[in-house]
Amino acid sequence: MEALGIDFGSFLWYLVNFAILLALLQRFLYRPVLNAMHSRETRIRESIENAEQVKQQVARAQQDYEVRLNEARQEAARIVAQANERAQTSAQEIVAQARAEAERIQLEARQQAEQEREQLLRGLQAQLSNLVIQTASTVVGQELKGNGHDKLIQQSIADLGRL
Repeated sequence: MEALGIDFGSFLWYLVNFAILLALLQRFLYRPVLNAMHSRETRIRESIENAEQVKQQVARAQQDYEVRLNEARQEAARIVAQANERAQTSAQEIVAQARAEAERIQLEARQQAEQEREQLLRGLQAQLSNLVIQTASTVVGQELKGNGHDKLIQQSIADLGRL
């Protein structure tokens, strides 16, 4: 090696120094750097896992929110349907009450018309009886001749027709 210009003693010392430097670097620099890198890798992995868990929790919360929103919409639709049904029922009840009231009023009007008709008939009967009495007194008071009787009957019928 001396032909190459390398001193074997120096080379041996360089080699020992290099081995000591490697051992020191291994012990005091490489292991701590490797441990720091390993702990950083672990923290990153945990952060990613936590982010995935948070993402899953957010997805579940979003699903729960959508389910609750759909339930709220269904409940609102059900309430609106019930309100519409109640309104229809109320409207039908009001119409039924109005019809019943109209029928009652019509019945009262018929009854009143019937009463007035009966009063009118009683009045007509009274007038007719007076007319009959008057006609009878006229017949009794007159001397009837052959067709005079017919003339009196025709006049009485005419008088009745005017009533």
